[in-house]
Amino acid sequence: MTSAALKVTSHVARDLLQSAGLFKHEHTVVWEYVSNGLEYVDPGVQPTVDVSIDVKNKKIVVRDNGRGMNPQDLERYFQMHGENIDRKKGKAGRGMFGTGKSAAFGVGDTLRLITVRNGLRSKVRLERKNIEAAMDGAGIPVEVLENGVPTTEPNGTVVEVDGIHLKKMDVGSVIRHIERHIAHWPNASVFVNHQPCKVTEPPYSDEKRISSKGTPFEATLGQVELVLKVAKAPLDSEWQGVAILSNGFWQTTTLAGCENKPFANYIFGEIEVPRLALDNSPIPAFDMSRSMQLNPRNEIVAQIFAFVGSNVDLLRKELEKKDHERRKDREAKKLLEEANEIARIINRDFDSWRNQVQKTLARVPGGADKLERSATVSEVGETLVPGSDVPAIMSENTGLPFQKGKDAHRDEPTNTIPTEPGQGLESSDKGETTATPRKRQKTSTAGGFRVDFINMGEESHRAKYEREERTIYVNLDHPQIAAARSLGGTDDATFRRLSYEVAFSEYAIALSSELAGGDWYQDITDPIVDIRETINRISRSAASLYAKV
Repeated sequence: MTSAALKVTSHVARDLLQSAGLFKHEHTVVWEYVSNGLEYVDPGVQPTVDVSIDVKNKKIVVRDNGRGMNPQDLERYFQMHGENIDRKKGKAGRGMFGTGKSAAFGVGDTLRLITVRNGLRSKVRLERKNIEAAMDGAGIPVEVLENGVPTTEPNGTVVEVDGIHLKKMDVGSVIRHIERHIAHWPNASVFVNHQPCKVTEPPYSDEKRISSKGTPFEATLGQVELVLKVAKAPLDSEWQGVAILSNGFWQTTTLAGCENKPFANYIFGEIEVPRLALDNSPIPAFDMSRSMQLNPRNEIVAQIFAFVGSNVDLLRKELEKKDHERRKDREAKKLLEEANEIARIINRDFDSWRNQVQKTLARVPGGADKLERSATVSEVGETLVPGSDVPAIMSENTGLPFQKGKDAHRDEPTNTIPTEPGQGLESSDKGETTATPRKRQKTSTAGGFRVDFINMGEESHRAKYEREERTIYVNLDHPQIAAARSLGGTDDATFRRLSYEVAFSEYAIALSSELAGGDWYQDITDPIVDIRETINRISRSAASLYAKV
């Protein structure tokens, strides 16, 4: 062989299966086909995609009203890593690596396509067994069931993924994944098992717009605008951070180095950087894995992270300063005292419940082994359920039920977590503010729950339990609680009694939720029974609080 005859080739079957390995979950597979249906539509068409997930029969069907494909389009579709035809024409889009034909085989054994384009319908099928049989590296035959058959059906494509080998399919994760993506996709309509995917932006109290014009970042990023919003309540993880978009397509969400810092979990927003999609530098900004991660070694990505991170940190510090000032307010101190009193009752009940479970398991044949394996009751002060890495919240000198001293429970925590901007932080004797809960080494003392009053907006629930922080937040803005508070402030008996009931109910639900996460329940009605028993038990224990008011 001469050097002139040597050239790069590809083993098609292995190439396709390796690409399929990037799609490990049902939600990434579904989104791959949903996004195609949303992006590739005829002019003037409102994109609509309907997803059917048959959990029992292990099948996924995605139907769209996109522009469809003709036989020539199908040839390009089944070309590994073929050039995207829209991108070739200069239209920036999401498609870059041609992974659509391989996504199905990340979770399934069969891919079927039924597609209509300009009055012609085509049907094709590709089987995993045919891929695995092509181990000589040659092309893989795709079974053509219909080839450009005349039809009156409208343009669109149906994708069927069959023979799914996942142990179980999580429909909820699919819905959440789609909702997070279409938050930045205008006019998109997607349904999953007849349920519309809805995007509800978190309520926010403030908004800032920062331009790159006139800054050192303009040279690399161009004139872009960063939008930052301050949520009224701690954000769920999928909403925290700034969404980075390019030509309308969401690439990733990041806090750019401010993760786990005080009040960072209140900040969200977006930035549109057109140059990112057009970047062709030797160090690419992203890869074909659809991992929603950007490469920080890419120059444009590095500048985006620097621009976003510096401004998020400035805003976060402003919120931290306002919180420190708010803590001086008398009513805030009263609310903190009330929260500590409620937390004391809850932690006393939790400690008693945990000890009772330990004793019960110890008496049951084989229970000692179960007790030894159970993180719920044996890893005292650490977790409620197996697999969790959330420490029980311990505050020094807080006077929880296991501490000594008649007034110990009235001491305020010295190490707390951030809650509503302007709430939930305490200052140390050195004037430093501590907020983020830190993992602690296991101890023999019991941990517990925290309670805090924050403003979450009148549209939010009465209370919210944050599992990672082991904190119950009572919403001061909820119409019922706000009405009770308006009668006579935080000292009013109606307000205080309502606060007890709200916190105790949320605790009962939280406890059952933690147990459910640890597979403790065998029957679907068990959590309901536990919630009822917990509320009855803790309300009896808290009778002294009602007597005081």
